[in-house]
Amino acid sequence: MKAELISTGTELLLGQTLNTNAHYLSQRLSSLGINVYYHTTVGDNTERMEQVLRSALDRADLVITTGGLGPTLDDLTKQAVCKVWNLALEVHAESLAGVKTFFAKLGRDMPESNLKQAYFPAGSKVIPNHLGTAPGAIVEKGDKTVVILPGPPAEMLPMFEETVEPYLKDRTKSAPEVIKARALKIFGMNEAQVDEILAGMLTGHSNLTVALLAKPAELHLRISATSPSEEEAWQALDALEKKIRHELGDKIFASGDLTMAGAVGELLSKAGMTISTAESCTGGLIGGTITAVAGSSAYYLGGFNTYRNELKHKLLGVRRETLEKYGAVSSETAMEMAAGARLQAGTDLAVSSTGIAGPGGGSEEKPVGLVYVGLATPEETQAQAFNFFGNREGIRALTVNAALNWVRLYLMRGRAN
Repeated sequence: MKAELISTGTELLLGQTLNTNAHYLSQRLSSLGINVYYHTTVGDNTERMEQVLRSALDRADLVITTGGLGPTLDDLTKQAVCKVWNLALEVHAESLAGVKTFFAKLGRDMPESNLKQAYFPAGSKVIPNHLGTAPGAIVEKGDKTVVILPGPPAEMLPMFEETVEPYLKDRTKSAPEVIKARALKIFGMNEAQVDEILAGMLTGHSNLTVALLAKPAELHLRISATSPSEEEAWQALDALEKKIRHELGDKIFASGDLTMAGAVGELLSKAGMTISTAESCTGGLIGGTITAVAGSSAYYLGGFNTYRNELKHKLLGVRRETLEKYGAVSSETAMEMAAGARLQAGTDLAVSSTGIAGPGGGSEEKPVGLVYVGLATPEETQAQAFNFFGNREGIRALTVNAALNWVRLYLMRGRAN
């Protein structure tokens, strides 16, 4: 099944609203083995909406629209579907009662304009909206299907999961082929390096695909397999993943929904070890990333946000001589920060960060992007230098992942280097 997503709303074209619906729906459809070939965004204009809908139905079996179901004059989605497929708008009694009940619960009179939300293209399967006044609909004609959903994600997501997804699962279970996919997450390699290593791996396997997606501080490698049955698809996917892991080794830090911090947390929990942080250029981001994982209090005891040199000395015991001789951005300072955090917090491990995130502050000797990460373990304390490129946000994000990745590798290998 081929699908196209149509997002309506002039606010999307103007950049006033981020289109999270398309991101969500693409992921859900992919997991169902439905190929999304096009994303289209169109403003609140009758003629353009009809043009977009006609084009989508020419090239896709399934079209999902989001937005344009409100009570105002610029909410035109249902009218466009009727125009394109020559259908009449008919009142849906249950939806009309639902809209009236919604306003009654609020203790307000229902505006006449809201009656519009109870009308649907003839023959529609209406999708209830328990969180708003805009029900959706599934409209079929021949071998084509249009799914109409509201724009607000808080309403659209549960409507898709409760009604549309079961409908699509039923439609696709008898399909001749199924697609299964998963994401492998990589740190410490760029796209060109990964692509070169994987080149030729898919030769002779037309049912397998790989796609690289660059994230702010990591790479995601999406692998997929197309087979006649789910079991065969999973088997093919497992075999492909095994080959890729053999080539990339511990550069793969997680798969699926697991994050770098989640992977580190699992390893810390398994080892029964605790960790603390000492941060300068990241300003608490490492600690914040660790604590974003539920249950992190079992292994993360706390951190020190020592942006100024005086606090590095007072709180972490970084020697004044070290700061004067080597500077705050140095391997020596990073090591003393990590050692100080481990001592003060009483943890098994401690990780530190100090660097120049920019955009200013760099020099020829110490350019913007130079970062030192320290790691204190029961055996020793070390530091690594990194030269990152990008803006301030990107450099800080890379530093967080570099610090956590070093902890991950230590826990996997049982040593710091």
